[in-house]
Amino acid sequence: MFEFQSMLQPYMDDIQVLITTTDTTVNGGYDEETGEPIKSTVENTEPINTRGAMLPYSDNEIYQSGGRLTQKSRQLIINMDIPSKAVVVHGSQKYSVENKTGYSDFADFNQYELKWVSAFD
Repeated sequence: MFEFQSMLQPYMDDIQVLITTTDTTVNGGYDEETGEPIKSTVENTEPINTRGAMLPYSDNEIYQSGGRLTQKSRQLIINMDIPSKAVVVHGSQKYSVENKTGYSDFADFNQYELKWVSAFD
């Protein structure tokens, strides 16, 4: 396995990964007519503070994407698994995790395509 962490370290910055999990096993009481349990949904968001390399896309990559990428889109290189649609907070910007390019079979990192969501107010 190739180890790139020492090479990537100077480019890494503090980020926060917000992973939302949905729990549908929570009992929301019982239906008065049927007596069946009512399942309710509870969403929990777990913030994870970590470090990752946030890189902009080149103008050529943005052009070749056919509109999928914009100037505000970013690449994230990090040594952890992040689920799709998780939110990454970097500075005053929020990004949604769209795609993963997994290099974990032969390297110590994964690359993610991030779509800009919003700026904090």
